[in-house]
Amino acid sequence: MGEIEIIYALQGAGEGWITFFRIFTLLGSWLGFAIALMPLFFKDRKLSFAYVATFVFSVLFNLALKAIIARPRPFDSFEDVINYAGADGYSMPSSHAMCGAIIATFLIYFLFKQTKNVWGRTFGMIGLSLYAILVAFSRMILGAHYLSDVVVGLIEGVLLAIIGIIVYNVICRKLAKKKVKEEGNEITEREDKE
Repeated sequence: MGEIEIIYALQGAGEGWITFFRIFTLLGSWLGFAIALMPLFFKDRKLSFAYVATFVFSVLFNLALKAIIARPRPFDSFEDVINYAGADGYSMPSSHAMCGAIIATFLIYFLFKQTKNVWGRTFGMIGLSLYAILVAFSRMILGAHYLSDVVVGLIEGVLLAIIGIIVYNVICRKLAKKKVKEEGNEITEREDKE
């Protein structure tokens, strides 16, 4: 079964299916970003700044990739594919799939920082992974993307989120070392005065 046949099969599944995924796809955009930002901001401000910076950079990077690859969307190439998403522009890679993957990856990292409970981590990771996959799936159902678009978007999002988390950890370690060094210098200065 080719990529276009997958879209035909998904779009033929019924109107209720389409309605559900029209709503669900919003969670792979700025709405999902804002919802995920809340717990990060209130529990770990530094991580929330890394999340925002990664998200903004990723959206710009994705737009550049779309312009370079310039793949037409399924509804542009096949007139019987319906554009339920109201999408425009190019198709590859899927921005919604990328955003869903970034949101899920950062929230999984945050979850692992916040809890040591194995079941909480396991179910959280499964739920968040399923969320990202459903966002990607929604883009095919809505006629906005091919399977390869969403797979590349998911991979792109996970990789960019991991890079953002690594940069966050490097900066946090450097700041912690600097703080320890400054505190050590203050203690030495006090001892010298005495």
